[in-house]
Amino acid sequence: MSLFRHFTVWFIVVLSLASTPLYGESSSGVAGRGSDTARYYWRDLNIGGTAEICTLFWRKSQNEGGISATRARPADIPVIAVLRDTLGDANPENDRLTYVWLLTYERPSVDQRLLSAIPFFYWHPDEGPSSDHQRDTRPLLNLAEPEHATVAEFRRDLMQWAALDPSTVPIRAVSRTFRTNEVDEERLHLEESVSYLRQSPASTGEEGLTRKQIETVVARLELRKKLLGGLVSERQAARLGRHTSFQQEETRIRNWEQLRQCADKTGLVFQPLNVGATSGEYAMLSFPLGEPALKSGTSLKPVWKLLDIRDPWRNSRVQATYQRACTSARNLCGGESRLVPLAVYSLNYSRAPLLLVDFSNTEHLRLREMTQRSINEVTAGVLGISHFTNWYYFVAADIYNFYAGRHGAAMNQSARRDCYSQFRVELSIDTHLDPELRAELRQRMEALAINPLESNPSREIASAQKRYAQLQEEARPNGPLEARIENDRRHELVLDTETGKHIAFDQMLHELTFGAYTHRAKPAPQDLEALDRYRRIQYQLAFLDSLVNSGTPPEVSYESARIRNSVAEVSALISDVPSPVMRARATATFERLRELSLDTDLRADCSQAMASIRQPYPDTAASGGGDALGMSFEMSKSKMLHTQ
Repeated sequence: MSLFRHFTVWFIVVLSLASTPLYGESSSGVAGRGSDTARYYWRDLNIGGTAEICTLFWRKSQNEGGISATRARPADIPVIAVLRDTLGDANPENDRLTYVWLLTYERPSVDQRLLSAIPFFYWHPDEGPSSDHQRDTRPLLNLAEPEHATVAEFRRDLMQWAALDPSTVPIRAVSRTFRTNEVDEERLHLEESVSYLRQSPASTGEEGLTRKQIETVVARLELRKKLLGGLVSERQAARLGRHTSFQQEETRIRNWEQLRQCADKTGLVFQPLNVGATSGEYAMLSFPLGEPALKSGTSLKPVWKLLDIRDPWRNSRVQATYQRACTSARNLCGGESRLVPLAVYSLNYSRAPLLLVDFSNTEHLRLREMTQRSINEVTAGVLGISHFTNWYYFVAADIYNFYAGRHGAAMNQSARRDCYSQFRVELSIDTHLDPELRAELRQRMEALAINPLESNPSREIASAQKRYAQLQEEARPNGPLEARIENDRRHELVLDTETGKHIAFDQMLHELTFGAYTHRAKPAPQDLEALDRYRRIQYQLAFLDSLVNSGTPPEVSYESARIRNSVAEVSALISDVPSPVMRARATATFERLRELSLDTDLRADCSQAMASIRQPYPDTAASGGGDALGMSFEMSKSKMLHTQ
């Protein structure tokens, strides 16, 4: 029976995805909202003719904020930017995504950072940072080297465990509180970036990112929230990005049906809530004033516990509050109504619908977040309970969380924060909801902000244009961004030519010097040509490796002609590559491909390609990367040593 239910859910998911594209394409809202395909669009900014910044814009409504339709449309909002290194051509095989900027991200001020180090301080200042500092254009994530962020986080955790935790209680409590707020603030903005990208349209040859590139960026942002996510390979990250959307769609369908059934059992009114550019991600339960409670033969306590709200028919305070609000209550379509909003839920939470706003109890959700944070600060910061010496406490806590989660409680604090962040983003750009309802929802979500490092979403949206202007200034000819791209390319040449042992040694020096040392190749006129060869080879080898890793004949997945073209291209390009690492990888791929293939022509092509690779490289100096490509490790340490 469970297998049948699982098959039914996946069948619904497939039908839904067939009619509802995942990235900003046309979709009909359940609540009758119009299409939002044109609300997001991409715009490219050229950098030196060899790279470009792909910026995602949110198109503001003409009537937003009371602006008359006869007046000029307000400036659109740049929300996220991605740097794409194209090497100056239109071939997508050698494109590489390097940096991600969240333009709606305001760096916390000094006052906010000081407040974030105070234990048990769960408020954030009304006024955030007001100055436009240069650090506002610092990338949110480096897609080319995601492992550096993971290693830096491990280094900070190691310092906390080894140096700060054994100290006095004040030092341990302050350091852990500051670190917790810092991690929560980073996760908040990572989820904001993911929310924007999931609604973005996929490019079909014009400006912007392709669907595959969007999925890769989303996967890297999601992996940044994991403990060892930065160590995941590029191929695994791309595969994760393809499967994430299907899993989320399955979760939404399950939570949608579960919340609707709970509404039917309790007599509440279920209403889809389309916020911002979303459709089918949120829902609202309304309380019908004057209607008697439904009679049920079974107890509804488990249902109310799952909904995480109190029974309005048994709560006199709720009845009195709703009676006073009855005269001004409006439904989603406008007009007077006796349906009063009771609660708003997110359908993106993995286990059950997550309560975002409880109109009957203003302090309910905030008290839960503060309580869980206080418990964590007391155990880790004050008492110094460790996972190593006090493992039994954490085992008991995990058992309790598992039991409570199986009974409907939302115990995953990180997943709750992700849902809060998604709703926070959509509210900040929403123009569809009733203004009174939208203002009330924003006020309730502000009450959930217990991190002093957080800023007001409306202020962040208003400052996005200034940060985009700063990014444009850095992208000017011979500007700092162009110099950074050049340094990254020379570092990429080193990674393509050195062995794994040498790369590990360079990365160790980079981490030990806190990023001050970076091994780069010497500048050469042929650098772009060399990078073009390396990237095209890596692109084709990644395609062939995906066929080899399946363990089946490659002709099952792709036509033999397509596979033979990839083998021929790699064989032609690698003849000018002196790197023994790249040659060894290509040889291993061709050998495995020959073993699995049943096509005699393809097997012959693989044998011929391996024979050409085994031939010694004739002249190192003739390579496109100059002398840097053929130098030994010892010589490169003395002649190619540069720092940022």
